[in-house]
Amino acid sequence: MVKLPPGDVNEDEKVSIGDLALVAKAYGKTSADPDWAEAAKSDINSDGRIDVEDLAALARLILQ
Repeated sequence: MVKLPPGDVNEDEKVSIGDLALVAKAYGKTSADPDWAEAAKSDINSDGRIDVEDLAALARLILQ
């Protein structure tokens, strides 16, 4: 089993702009949405919603 790095939304074993695109696509989703099971991968800070905090957190991970 491969341990994925935090923020690796697309599961390609690296954190990149591709992951940021997926988080942006899920922007606005919450745990109340019917497709949350798929969108939950984009919830970087695990607060039950995809918002600017998730985008910023992922951008910081990309820059590290």
